[in-house]
Amino acid sequence: MNTRPAAAGGDPSLSRLLTRRRLLGLGVGTTAAALLAACGSQSPGTGGAAAAGAFDPSLPAPEDLEQTDITIGFVPITCASPIVNAAAMDIYAHYGLNVTLRRYTGWGELWTAFVAGELDATQLLAPMPLAIHHGFASGQRDIRLPYVTNINGNGITVSQRLAGEVNGPEDFRGLRIGLPFEYSVHYLLVLDYLVSGGLDPHSDVDLRIMRPADMVTALSVDQIDAFCLPDQFNQRAVAEGIGFIHTLTKDLWEDHPCCSFAVGQDFADAHPNTYTALLRAIGDSALFIDDHDHRAETAELMAQPAYLGLPEPVLTAVLTGEFPDGTGAELSVPERIGFQPYPHESYGTWILDALQRWDLTGGQQFSTGAEFSATVSEVFDSDAAASVLDELGGITEERSAETVLGRTFRPENPLEWSEQVAS
Repeated sequence: MNTRPAAAGGDPSLSRLLTRRRLLGLGVGTTAAALLAACGSQSPGTGGAAAAGAFDPSLPAPEDLEQTDITIGFVPITCASPIVNAAAMDIYAHYGLNVTLRRYTGWGELWTAFVAGELDATQLLAPMPLAIHHGFASGQRDIRLPYVTNINGNGITVSQRLAGEVNGPEDFRGLRIGLPFEYSVHYLLVLDYLVSGGLDPHSDVDLRIMRPADMVTALSVDQIDAFCLPDQFNQRAVAEGIGFIHTLTKDLWEDHPCCSFAVGQDFADAHPNTYTALLRAIGDSALFIDDHDHRAETAELMAQPAYLGLPEPVLTAVLTGEFPDGTGAELSVPERIGFQPYPHESYGTWILDALQRWDLTGGQQFSTGAEFSATVSEVFDSDAAASVLDELGGITEERSAETVLGRTFRPENPLEWSEQVAS
């Protein structure tokens, strides 16, 4: 799907690796997920009418929508803001859509629901669409990833018990680290961060996959020593006096992707005009939030129980980038989180290389830049993204390289970066 040239820029079966049992073990199971989703459904126009009056849609709604009732899954974290904000501000309605949002608390249950066809579209961690489409783990569905929902917006938080003791990756030896899912940038980036400190992530530390919503409590009762999560959890740990922000992941990989917006290939093929309407709505929402002049009002709106239901001061600190880090310092990091949604192929290539490096491709192997590119392009729908974002004024030039942990990653030769990490 990705036929755009690079431009100079910032640099299914139960026998497979992740079984259905493991997937459900990371969530609460499909029955409980359905109950939770019913409680968390949210259609536009049920609380955001006042805010919607301030929103002027940038593009017209496509004509002849094939389907107007859409169900989208999400996890209530800051990364979901473009998807949820589009409901809160009636942006979906502006584009002719009646969207029901279904709330989940674990990535395993969301994976299962999407693969089962219970959702037309969904928020997913950025590596998940590649894994689902290519059958790296249990549960396969052809999928399109037209957008990342956020860049940056994550961090590694350490218990206050260890203040002064954890200063770099080498200091995590013997610690228990909470992570949200194997198929997450959090997991992949933390593993490489630990390696940069001379540690073996699978023997020198205790990696624990947990639901994000459980980890602040786990940190407070000494079940874990640290976690890597979206910034709302990092900031909550600071607000509750139980942790300090060791590092923002943007300082490990500037402008890295975190979550994505994904649509079933079957849905997109059968409903091209509706697919376009979804991209216009979420693209418009994302770029609205990306404007720092809108961050504070977005935090106020997203804090409402019908949407993310998070403490407003926490959301404001994350979205504005003005925050205490738990060490006594007050920081100003305007780009702590961003919402430019274009799905750069370099993002997907680094993710695919990392999945392979950590044996998360279900035995599939990729060796040449062309193989990596074809595998990523089969999922990343950059052409559809660009057709909308070009009109909205978003960034659509392909990044020619990434800088991760201080090393240059070039998508045309991904294995070179892996060899550097291993050396």
